[in-house]
Amino acid sequence: MGFAMSWLAVSGKSSEQVLQELELHRTGEVEEFSESVITAVQLPAWFLIVFNDFNPPMLTSTRLMQLANECKVVSCQVEEHVMYSKVACYEMGLDKWQIIHDAQEGIYHLETIGEMPNQFDEIFSVQRQEQDNAGGEDADVDYFFDIPPMLAETITNFRHDQVPDLGVDAPFEVLV
Repeated sequence: MGFAMSWLAVSGKSSEQVLQELELHRTGEVEEFSESVITAVQLPAWFLIVFNDFNPPMLTSTRLMQLANECKVVSCQVEEHVMYSKVACYEMGLDKWQIIHDAQEGIYHLETIGEMPNQFDEIFSVQRQEQDNAGGEDADVDYFFDIPPMLAETITNFRHDQVPDLGVDAPFEVLV
């Protein structure tokens, strides 16, 4: 069992504007964990929408560039069953950078597109050393899988396998 989900975080637009642009609506229901098909949570600097779908139609590059007009959007996708992860950043309507790991291409597979943010080099170095120490290609663990979610977390303070500590019991709002 593992995660197969995605999320996007928006900074620089109100939650109402984001929901309107994505044609999503609040239901008034809340939950402790993001278990519904689509949920949202307001983080201190980001409005976050979580999809219990690895590749929802709302996460196309075209759609995210449109959403990122006049703001910043970070998206993250994880599929733990095949050890695939991706993080991307869109800003002011542009596709700024992306990082993709696909273990089916190899444990050390990492595709980078665009100019990487400052945090990337340190995360990459640590994870590469961990993979090397674990036995490299022959290891039973995939440290490179964590590079995209770790980078996304350093930027947004959200990680797919953790509940944000916001001082409320049920921080996720169910959307339709």
